[in-house]
Amino acid sequence: MPPSTEALQRLSDFVSGKTPAPEFEQQLYNDPDIETLLSAENAPRFCQTGTTLFHYLIELDFSDPGHVLSAQDVLVSLLQKHGMKTAPAGGPTAEYALLLDAQPRWLDADVKFLASLLEAAPSLPSKQRKAWLRQRILELFRYVNQPPRWLQPPAWPIGDAGPLVFLGQFPVADYFHDEAAVYVFHDPAKDAFTTFVQRC
Repeated sequence: MPPSTEALQRLSDFVSGKTPAPEFEQQLYNDPDIETLLSAENAPRFCQTGTTLFHYLIELDFSDPGHVLSAQDVLVSLLQKHGMKTAPAGGPTAEYALLLDAQPRWLDADVKFLASLLEAAPSLPSKQRKAWLRQRILELFRYVNQPPRWLQPPAWPIGDAGPLVFLGQFPVADYFHDEAAVYVFHDPAKDAFTTFVQRC
């Protein structure tokens, strides 16, 4: 039985940017034709959960720009398989690149949090928008003397009231087999401390 042309068109509308990600997420959960179409396809090889493309997509977080790009990427291949050539919208790609490029080297923040900051940005050209976001990041991700020197990928904690303040890090010598450091953060809203260890 051939797939529903309406379902294919809805997928195409999402990939091309006509359908916003939150609306497409609702279609995933509520449109039986889309579920049938996606359930007949295998999940991507790199998928860790589920066996079908439908399972893969419902595990994504459509408020995360990176996940939106991943969804569009796998759906382009599916649409091509069914004879529909749809070019992905450039907006999500450009926004994701902006979220990554605006961060200083010592930060790799949650892109969902950064995207929420960008929603409050004034209407500006791309270069000024990036500068606005970078300044906002530097205002929110505060440290006492200097930023962390991470031994593993950056892991700056974000609390309910925003990023915690970095107080400092302390090397741990002659205890672990590897080089290690303890990182100390403070949550001013709760007057609470968060500490963790990184090793390399």
